[in-house]
Amino acid sequence: MNSLGRRIKKIGWSFPFVLLALCILCIAVQAQRRRENQSYDPKDIEAGGRLFVGNCAVCHGADGRGSARGPSLTRGLIVDRGSDDEVAGVIRRGVPNSAMPPFAFPDNEIRQLVAFVRSLRTVAAQLVVAGDRDLGKQLFFGKGRCSECHMIRGQGGLLGPDLSNVGGSRTLAEIRQAVLKPGLSEGAKYKAVTVVTPKGQKIVGTLRNRDNFSLQMIDAQGNLHFFSREELKDIVLQEKSVMPDNFGQLLSEVELQNLFAFLSRQTVAE
Repeated sequence: MNSLGRRIKKIGWSFPFVLLALCILCIAVQAQRRRENQSYDPKDIEAGGRLFVGNCAVCHGADGRGSARGPSLTRGLIVDRGSDDEVAGVIRRGVPNSAMPPFAFPDNEIRQLVAFVRSLRTVAAQLVVAGDRDLGKQLFFGKGRCSECHMIRGQGGLLGPDLSNVGGSRTLAEIRQAVLKPGLSEGAKYKAVTVVTPKGQKIVGTLRNRDNFSLQMIDAQGNLHFFSREELKDIVLQEKSVMPDNFGQLLSEVELQNLFAFLSRQTVAE
């Protein structure tokens, strides 16, 4: 008996069990590779999201995470291991003997729905995002002025969240929303604040934390300030996110696509 066989016998695993486990592992790896080789246009994801809200959210929830009427679409056999064609087939044919009806959408809308469903659970780094990453990087550190507030691998500003792992922690849909509709995303936590000291000095920056007794903020130069409430003459807090909400007007669709392609590759593993 070879060394692998002796080890299997020692831990009490039967050969059929080991074979089954290996088969399951291979299926999972193949499914992961299929997903990593897929390319989804953010515009398709956005369009699919609109279709989803109008036709699917009543059962599956607006975020696709399920409700009393339908299961979550962020996990499951088809979502985890199925191909795009298999997911599309479920949408077209429905699920017999269930509340899931068939949908006679045109092929392009089916594709958009599939892209949206995939985006619910797949982080951007695992997708092949269309666009020119190099041009996206130039835009991030140049015309887009993103680096004035955001840092990537030690380069950039501190007013907004660090984006060094945004592609490894966020879905493509979440990244697109954070850029185009920042008030609905994590960026909304980074609110602009102006404080006035008893001597009349104004300090403008981003709120990091506050409670009934103290306030922490960071100014535009990246300096961290800590004040007790008693030290401040006035506090003006803007409920709106400091992230501009007009990038959809400032940047073309091609530029946005390049920016998304660049951000999608930002992971701590790179």
